Amino acid sequence: MSTQTTGLIEQFRQPEYTGENRCTPCTIVNVVIAAVGSAMVSYVVTPIGGTMAFSLSLAAIYLRGYLVPGTPTLTKRYFPDWVLAKFDKLEDEEVEVSEEEREPEEVLADAGAVEPCEQMDDLCLSESFRSAWHDNMESINEDGSEKSLLSDVLDVEEEKLEFEEHDEAMVAQYDDGRLGQWESRAALVADLGAAKVLEDSYADWDDLTVTNQSRVLSGLRIFLETCPDCGGAIQMEQDTVESCCRTMDVVAVSCSECDSRILEVEHDQ
Repeated sequence: MSTQTTGLIEQFRQPEYTGENRCTPCTIVNVVIAAVGSAMVSYVVTPIGGTMAFSLSLAAIYLRGYLVPGTPTLTKRYFPDWVLAKFDKLEDEEVEVSEEEREPEEVLADAGAVEPCEQMDDLCLSESFRSAWHDNMESINEDGSEKSLLSDVLDVEEEKLEFEEHDEAMVAQYDDGRLGQWESRAALVADLGAAKVLEDSYADWDDLTVTNQSRVLSGLRIFLETCPDCGGAIQMEQDTVESCCRTMDVVAVSCSECDSRILEVEHDQ
């Protein structure tokens, strides 16, 4: 392919609607439209014309994310939210929680990580766990050992593990496949620091599934008092975010100084 042709293709491409930003419902709707339109061309003109029309339509959808202008906006506005939510879960590769998995509160209690608060009817971090957790996070920040620790936690080869940043989110890639995703580097550091403590304090930690471990670690982040990345105070607020498919309300835990997102949970109204 010539440099000129490649340049023309890149001018036509819309990165904000393709690749990881591609809206699956939009793609499906536009492929259906392309198929119907091409069938009409085949009937009215010639089968060859219909095939060419379908091929060009698919190329447009691949490069631009949609065929009909305004599809992403129309999809968010008119598709039922429960349908869009299913696509969100599919694209985020969420795994359904099995009945055998332990609840995060049970694991943390058995590990001695949380205990009843002295001045309120709630759970608080135990002093011993808080101290060990913060020491680990400080050590990770000093030596930049995220990749090494994650390879140990997941038992994968460190050489094949890579981190990519998408906006603020941290994505771990392994052998060209997605291994995991965190809201920010701060969230990643918090999880790795906690995992090191739980390996020693909870005898059955290695027997838990990766999904179960992830639920425990993300649940722990709600107990953070300072940001693992910049040391700023932690704040909780309700926010509105956009996925590729829809707009949703979330409860967000973030750092007040560097805006690192620590935890984000969809708010169920």
